Amino acid sequence: MARYGYLVFLSSLLLASCAQVGTITGGDQDTSAPKPIDGKVNPPNASVNFTGNTVEIPFDEYFTLSSPGTSIQMVPPHATVKASMHQKTLTLTWDEELRSNTTYAIYLNKTVRDLSERNDSIMQYVFSTGSVLDSTRLSVSVVDAYTNAPIAESVVALYDPESDGLINFAQTDRSGKANLTYLRPGTYKIIAFKDENKDLLPQATEEVGFFADSLITIDSTTTLSTPIRQFTPVVKAELASVEFAAPATFLLKTTSEIVDPVVSIDGVSVDSNQYFLEDETTLHVFMDPSELISGEIALTTPEFSDTLTFRIPEAKKTGKVLIQPTEKSKTFTPSQAFTFRLNDLIKGIDTSLIHLSNPDDSTDIPYEVSFAKNTLTFDVKRGSTQEILVEFEKEAIETMTGNSEAFRGTITLNSAKKYGVISLDISSYTNQILLQVVKGKDLVRELSITPSAERYSLSELLPGDYTFKVIRDENENGKWDTGELSTRTLPEQIDHYSTQTKVRANWEVEVELVPSTEEQ
Repeated sequence: MARYGYLVFLSSLLLASCAQVGTITGGDQDTSAPKPIDGKVNPPNASVNFTGNTVEIPFDEYFTLSSPGTSIQMVPPHATVKASMHQKTLTLTWDEELRSNTTYAIYLNKTVRDLSERNDSIMQYVFSTGSVLDSTRLSVSVVDAYTNAPIAESVVALYDPESDGLINFAQTDRSGKANLTYLRPGTYKIIAFKDENKDLLPQATEEVGFFADSLITIDSTTTLSTPIRQFTPVVKAELASVEFAAPATFLLKTTSEIVDPVVSIDGVSVDSNQYFLEDETTLHVFMDPSELISGEIALTTPEFSDTLTFRIPEAKKTGKVLIQPTEKSKTFTPSQAFTFRLNDLIKGIDTSLIHLSNPDDSTDIPYEVSFAKNTLTFDVKRGSTQEILVEFEKEAIETMTGNSEAFRGTITLNSAKKYGVISLDISSYTNQILLQVVKGKDLVRELSITPSAERYSLSELLPGDYTFKVIRDENENGKWDTGELSTRTLPEQIDHYSTQTKVRANWEVEVELVPSTEEQ
């Protein structure tokens, strides 16, 4: 089960709860974290004129400590807090002398866990060495920069703009909202991030978000109307994995887009006719494995070069050569090529073993067929919607490692009347955009478009409800670019158009996309 941590104020006993799967021992599962006994906290939370160096926090159940050396933080960080426990009481101490007239917060970042279910939470103990507690509050939301969905368990931190010292922090709840409390009015640097190592500092590999101007001035209790857009930083371009799939495919996955690939195995170049891109980060490489046991496979692009080792067990060297339609639905639109794909490199075709017919009366359907790499393309006369029974007899296709298995199935070639059209007005945009057309949760179309006064036609859309996303492609590279904390580069803006557009068969509907603050 996913874990959700919440900021806990000891004075109000607002504690997060989350159960992990554990051994069933009878009775209801404990789904709440240990709770401090508010009336017995010494000195009480929110104390003023604090002069000591010890805090005792009794809890309502026995507990264990999780990484207290790194998960306990005093803010401002003027002292190192040490933790000890006796029965149900946690004692916090420090040796340093604190500054006068200063509000301090001690955060327990999932430090306290119960003994059985390991439930935990973030807790905050606040005190002032002066006569007044800082009382300004800041509320802010964090959303995913790509999906616009709220992000839970993101740390929102305020830092001194000159020293980068931590001033305050809070964690977002399930709705993506964080409330920072006990603040002193002033100007701060604000950053949101997934604090994987609990050091309260954004790391190069952690998700992060910020505003274009990283500084924020707080004069009074404030709720920010603009959310922080959090994103995954650019990762190092490299070959992430190599997997061999029988009978003849190396599957190469990368962390970045593959452009103009060059492949070699054990230093020997592989002919470009022996590989193809499945998507922008997945490359299929066909190779006869009969003489291979282990070795190195190298991938080189204009952006990076990387090498991984591989090993092919004897049991994985043989497999069936299978034929499948390139469309999982077995339905092709008028503009789609009528194609089949094999899991091996095609060497030849025996058309006497391939039959196309009408499934209703078994009459033959004339065709021509060609191949490239591992794909067969059929050319048939197309008009109104028609179903075709396709039969490949065994050994109809000769491949690099053997001959194909038999295949029998019915495919559908649809006519234009089965689809609807959206006539799109995107003239409110002036620069290049990347348009995403979404049906339900599925991305059905992604198009790089230079807007103009003329309408853009989206044809061959199945009936249903559609929504849109517009990526403002600032560098005109045809993809969404994430951000960079070190250079203060924000991810490209995405406008979300959530109002559904209904598409009907053989019908055209007009839609206008106008960016607004409500859609962003």
